[in-house]
Amino acid sequence: MNIVLTERLRTAAELVRHSRKTVDVGTDHGYLPAFLVMGGITDNVTAADIGRGPLENAEKTIKKYSLEEKIDTALSDGLEKIDRDTEEIIICGMGGTLIAEILGKAEWIKKTEIHLILQPMTHSYDVRKFLCENGFYIDTEKFCTDTGRDYVIISAYYDEKDHSRDDFYYYFGNVATGDTKSEKGYIKKQIFYVKSRYKGLMMSGNEAEASVFAKVLDGVNEKWSELL
Repeated sequence: MNIVLTERLRTAAELVRHSRKTVDVGTDHGYLPAFLVMGGITDNVTAADIGRGPLENAEKTIKKYSLEEKIDTALSDGLEKIDRDTEEIIICGMGGTLIAEILGKAEWIKKTEIHLILQPMTHSYDVRKFLCENGFYIDTEKFCTDTGRDYVIISAYYDEKDHSRDDFYYYFGNVATGDTKSEKGYIKKQIFYVKSRYKGLMMSGNEAEASVFAKVLDGVNEKWSELL
């Protein structure tokens, strides 16, 4: 009996290192922890959520597949109640601003042995910016299409260094080539957001702030002029 994940969760699962203590923050029904355990990727997962209802759903999944000895649950606001020896931290299905806030409240994650796997539904800019300016480096990004929407999944580690970059990088990362349908869809979504912000700021007379987005669009024109 196997758990079937959505494409975005399956893509996130592909990044999880084997045999590491793992937490799934915002677990909802607990499908990802069950998949990781049943697939032999790890045998120690915490299914965490801020809501009692989602945790009850996760507990039903855990019980259904008899995984009580390998998956525990935590009623936690982000990473607040998570064991400090956790090595794999997965946060999927939240806005990028919220993901950055959750990470920012947990100073204990600033350890080289910790691996972050982050899937922002929106505002991936905020995730990349937080990581790069707080001692983390992004080692890879994966793209996928799920139920008609394009997503990015970000993998990152801590090394204490300053990896600050420009806004073009924060919006697009450095692996989006536009070669696949998922990447092209993600790029187009980011371009639409940047163009909308630029036009809105110009219309309101805020040329100084609009110039930031103008520079990003210059980068887009240089790399993907056909998508503008």
